[in-house]
Amino acid sequence: MNIADTAPPSRPLLRRPGWLELVVGFVVALLLYLVGGIVGYLVPEDAPLSAGHVAFIESAVAPAGGFFAAVLVRIRRLGPFGFHRVRPGWVLAGVGAGVACFFLSWPVSWLLDPLFPGSDAVQQTYRDAAQLSLLSLAVTVFLGGILSPIGEELLFRGLLANFLFRWGPWVGVLVSAVIFAVAHGVNAVMPVAFVVGIATGVLLRVSGSMWPAIAVHVVYNSAGLLYQGIAG
Repeated sequence: MNIADTAPPSRPLLRRPGWLELVVGFVVALLLYLVGGIVGYLVPEDAPLSAGHVAFIESAVAPAGGFFAAVLVRIRRLGPFGFHRVRPGWVLAGVGAGVACFFLSWPVSWLLDPLFPGSDAVQQTYRDAAQLSLLSLAVTVFLGGILSPIGEELLFRGLLANFLFRWGPWVGVLVSAVIFAVAHGVNAVMPVAFVVGIATGVLLRVSGSMWPAIAVHVVYNSAGLLYQGIAG
């Protein structure tokens, strides 16, 4: 499908998020990431939540906080940020794309992991959280498989991609995917994050709604965490 020739379903003219929303959203998100990092550092080892759980809470709250700050600064409506009703088929397409990204992550990792030596332990705290116990796995899937993807999609697709679409569909899809991937760090996670970013960006563009994009990310993260918990 050529997304350059595909426009979202027609809707009443909505103000697109601009530079003000972008700057406010990312500044607030960065500040919340900083606060979350400090809180995570101060959490004792015997706390009820593991380091992986705390990191997932941070990765949900920080981008979501940035997104809602961007919404409130001027527009104060969710429509311009991609929140529209969508046909169930689009959400199912998002679920299918999430499953495809999950299985595609293996060949991508096999091919590109050698380019990032020494980064195997980047997500060890997440794996540990998924493997501690059945209860810990359930909490991990809720935090890392549902809340964290929603938060990240709000910021990187709801705000960033919709801001970038003013310069064309491929700019919005590709640039938001690159920034999303780099935000995960220059490590073995980055290539897979780029693939997920492409899938979510394309579905946002062609459906005109955030819901299919969120479905991709939730399914991908949840499947990965469940696999790690069961395999561990």
